[in-house]
Amino acid sequence: MKKYQITLSDIAINNLLIHIVIAQKRIVSGHYVALFHADMDEIEQQREFHVANEIVKEVEELYQIKFPQAEVAYIAMHLLGTKLVTQKKGHIDHVIEEDILQLVNFVLSKIEEKLDLGIEKDEELIFGMSMHLKPAVNRIKYGMNIRNPMLQEIKNNYPLAYEAGIIAGLAIKEFTGIEMDENEIGYLALHIGAAMERTKLQSGPKRCLVVCASGLGTAQLIYYRLKSYFGSNLEVVGTTEFYMLDQYNLTEVDFIVSSIPIEERFDVPVIEVNAILKESDLKAIEKFIVTQSNHQPIESFFLQDLVFLKKTFHTQEEVLTYLHTQLMENGLVGSPFLDAVYEREKVAPTSYGNLVAIPHPITPQTEKTFLCVCTLEKPIDWNNNPVQIVFLLCVKKNSQEDLQEMYDVLGKFIEDHTSVHKILKASSYEEFMRIMKES
Repeated sequence: MKKYQITLSDIAINNLLIHIVIAQKRIVSGHYVALFHADMDEIEQQREFHVANEIVKEVEELYQIKFPQAEVAYIAMHLLGTKLVTQKKGHIDHVIEEDILQLVNFVLSKIEEKLDLGIEKDEELIFGMSMHLKPAVNRIKYGMNIRNPMLQEIKNNYPLAYEAGIIAGLAIKEFTGIEMDENEIGYLALHIGAAMERTKLQSGPKRCLVVCASGLGTAQLIYYRLKSYFGSNLEVVGTTEFYMLDQYNLTEVDFIVSSIPIEERFDVPVIEVNAILKESDLKAIEKFIVTQSNHQPIESFFLQDLVFLKKTFHTQEEVLTYLHTQLMENGLVGSPFLDAVYEREKVAPTSYGNLVAIPHPITPQTEKTFLCVCTLEKPIDWNNNPVQIVFLLCVKKNSQEDLQEMYDVLGKFIEDHTSVHKILKASSYEEFMRIMKES
């Protein structure tokens, strides 16, 4: 790799090694591969083919076996399929071919159209996705499937980015005819997730003003305690006594932290704390920062008429058909809704482990965000995963905040085995809601 300046990620090195070991075992046992997926001549023209030859020579000497040319070609494909271009972003036009740039712009426009994430113009994303897609298209063209060891974690921790990855996969298929599997979608989701985090940073940290009646020393103590606890996530714009508060321009402040009760109404929220900040005060401020985006109470997502407990169904189709019928009878969805749910399921199953599935349409279809729930007496098979709780997710059109918030609620629940088992025992809506609030 050093000699030919080929850069491979650690995972790619590992995949290459595993491939060589399997090839060696195949050859020893007389199971040779034929090259159906690509024209041998085309691969032999690539520099990576000569590098593969050198790798093979060493393996042949070590094991005293002979690799056929088709096996060498497959190793070359690994090198081709994971090639990373190391030029700087500034030369994006020189590094990336026009057809790949067009593909990436098409993909990002589709994501923007459906989820409105505000990442379409992110140069780092355009570059990163282009660098990923060029070899990925090669890999898939040559029938080289790769494993994504982070896939489950990406699904659980970055669900909105993963949904954007699903849309990206469908856009790539529409543009090139090439079908992306779950592993590739997971890698695309990582690039998208990084871009989403960048947009959060650009919106800047929350800004607060400290109000303290007991003198500068206490005010300074609160100031520095907040700075050390929240770091760059909170900007403390200053400290003031209460009587000076009306001289501050509060339009530039998100909230006030006050060590005294403030009876007057201001245009910004006030969080009352102890003069010597306790852990509970810091947690209250943290909770406020996290939930400031007008988050709804959890019960607003669960409608009593749409929570069905301890049902007896035997298949995924039975559950989805039943829930779809209930939604239609309540006038909440139209008949195309179920097809959109199956379309999303076809790309990648929504059974996330721990007996839970979260099916949803491929794109938002409803006028508001809510969940339709079904718990089952016995688990059913859901794309080779046992599922006993189904959260059918209906997301308001053009509302990625709702989607992120909903996933935050469900994400914590999915990870909690105790809550899952409690829900399965629940036999009333009130009991169900109590468990959801506790989890």
